[in-house]
Amino acid sequence: MKASLPIAGIVLIFLTVVNLEDMEVYDMKKIFFVLTAVFCTGLLAAGDILDISGDIGLGYMNYSMFTTFRSSALKSQLKEGLSSALGEGNLKYDEPKSSDYYNALGLGLSVKVSYFFTNLTVGFPFRQIPTGYDPLSAKLNTAGISNKLTNSVILDWQLGGGFTLFKNRPLNIFLGAALGIGYVRTSRHLPQSFVKTVTDSHGNAVASRLDEIRSITMLGIGVDVGIKYFFTQHIGIVMDIKDTVYFLPLLNKRFYRGTDVHGRDFTYTITKGNTEDVKSLIKHSWANNFNIRLGVAFRLY
Repeated sequence: MKASLPIAGIVLIFLTVVNLEDMEVYDMKKIFFVLTAVFCTGLLAAGDILDISGDIGLGYMNYSMFTTFRSSALKSQLKEGLSSALGEGNLKYDEPKSSDYYNALGLGLSVKVSYFFTNLTVGFPFRQIPTGYDPLSAKLNTAGISNKLTNSVILDWQLGGGFTLFKNRPLNIFLGAALGIGYVRTSRHLPQSFVKTVTDSHGNAVASRLDEIRSITMLGIGVDVGIKYFFTQHIGIVMDIKDTVYFLPLLNKRFYRGTDVHGRDFTYTITKGNTEDVKSLIKHSWANNFNIRLGVAFRLY
């Protein structure tokens, strides 16, 4: 019984994450509230036998991703041009790097059972802030495409252990460390001025709508600090701060969804070597997700 509730919550969250690819933000909001209801129902049912506490709240999320791309193709083009203009020589070439920053509204849920905890935050970013050089988006950036996002979501999930200082007092502090799983799905509409440039060999437009979609999943490690003050034995307020560093990419896809001039939907995926994954174009990448939120805290002991 003691293990069944945390395991059930983990399974529900896992099933949610692995199926995010085809979900819209509206669906994700519904799933977040369903998971919250399931957690709360299970916790109330088991509160008399388990050492349980947690919180739910609203706050700020800052997600930053840093990418270094492989430079072989770019280096070859530059060396060819330099050799032609200056003569043969050796070229030392800095690899192209880019950074993407997202500020988001975050909804968070944290549950602690004895020395174990899980902390899930769902963020809804509205704009991407890119810096550096991203060869995959070079043409879009040159065309002045807007960085405004639609139907975009960031998931930050921690699963780990920790301990609570001053556990039975009104004011207590939770300190935890965890494995982190992060998922990012961003979408932005490409303007008609760019869509009209997608033409066939005769110069005829072949698309009427086009959206760029990025999908990234990474593993990492993180920390969680929760400061709680209880007005009553079971209810209080909380300030929760957590930070996760992601360094192990699991999935990195970049594709385009649109409608052709005949009204049929299509998907176009960036590939290399017939592999539907842009990881082969990336030398290494890492990300950091910082969250801070205020909310309602509870404890069932």
